[in-house]
Amino acid sequence: MVTARPPRAFRVTGAVVLLVLCSAVTVALLVDALVRSGPANAALLAPWPLLVLWVVYVFGVASDVRADLTGLRVQNLLRRTWLPWARVRTIAIRWQLELGLDDATTLVAFGGPARRRPRRIGPGRTKETGDEATEDGIAALHKLRLESRSDPASTIERGWDLPAIAVLLVLIVWAAIAVAVTR
Repeated sequence: MVTARPPRAFRVTGAVVLLVLCSAVTVALLVDALVRSGPANAALLAPWPLLVLWVVYVFGVASDVRADLTGLRVQNLLRRTWLPWARVRTIAIRWQLELGLDDATTLVAFGGPARRRPRRIGPGRTKETGDEATEDGIAALHKLRLESRSDPASTIERGWDLPAIAVLLVLIVWAAIAVAVTR
């Protein structure tokens, strides 16, 4: 069983905004279907925009990296992996976050932190005070790893996002019933 979600989350930028926008469009479509054709037809149409909303959620919001002093949890779509810091050898970023493990494998995170671009400074302005390294997601992961308290004998745990899979199964059954009723 994969352990609880650590508090510090690194998400894909803009994922929650996209989910809110898609939710608003979905609600508008379903309300329109309800007003124009009644509750029965709206119920038959509902699984399709809800499936699209589920995909946006899984790709954008659910896929993330969460870290604390004991380790980090990487969720790639529906797959969850718990990594204690003692098992992580390298933290790098190419196109996505890459975690080198002590067994010579690499875990690539679908969602997660990215390096921030340096701020542009206009003419006649000085650089703002503040430590950019603390704002950088990769630097935050390195800092957590250095301060870690994980046990070297701890194991990597892999699991599935069961609530998201259950919602998908409900939507698939609902869509199959909608297709069977309309044929």
